[in-house]
Amino acid sequence: MGLKLRYNLFRSRAEAVYDAFASFYGRRGSKLRIVNGDTGRLNFYHEQDGWTVVDLGSGWEWKVRREAQFFVSRSLACPGFLIFVCDGDYWGYEFFDRGEPIDHFVQEKTAHPAGLHAEDWRGNPRVVAEHLPFLQVEDIAPYLVQKHDWVIPDGMDVPARPGDQYRRFDECAVLDFLQMLGVPTEIRDHYVRLKSPLFRSAD
Repeated sequence: MGLKLRYNLFRSRAEAVYDAFASFYGRRGSKLRIVNGDTGRLNFYHEQDGWTVVDLGSGWEWKVRREAQFFVSRSLACPGFLIFVCDGDYWGYEFFDRGEPIDHFVQEKTAHPAGLHAEDWRGNPRVVAEHLPFLQVEDIAPYLVQKHDWVIPDGMDVPARPGDQYRRFDECAVLDFLQMLGVPTEIRDHYVRLKSPLFRSAD
């Protein structure tokens, strides 16, 4: 078993994100928590460099989670990501703005993440840069390289950009992508930890 990571990122304040999540689940008549059998808490972290991160815990229940992320994005009129790592084999994202999914990336071409549906999983750095003007296409594009049938393209098993900590297809390569976005992490006690302090947990 490899790294499992499920984060929502929102370009908004932590309190506003928390309140929007609470509103979404309240309208469903439930507490602010993952439903449909998933376990674990939703952990909300203080805003850092413009991002509020919500740790979604484990599991692949995406129907309600995606409804929640789109509701929050629409309510706060902000862009955001769903970023995931599947057992350390590959990582990917869904990028959305104002409640609408607009770009998708998955590192393994043949992978079809359960519950997520998109026609194109190659990722489009221009779309992301248009909605996140503090980034350049040149910042994003080096990370959006795919492998096919688990075969790493020649010459690509290197860090995406100078200064990155991991090679492009390493288990923790997504942490370099997060760092590029402005979401710093660290490995502590064999777990990925966000450097931003915890704002609130929902149980």
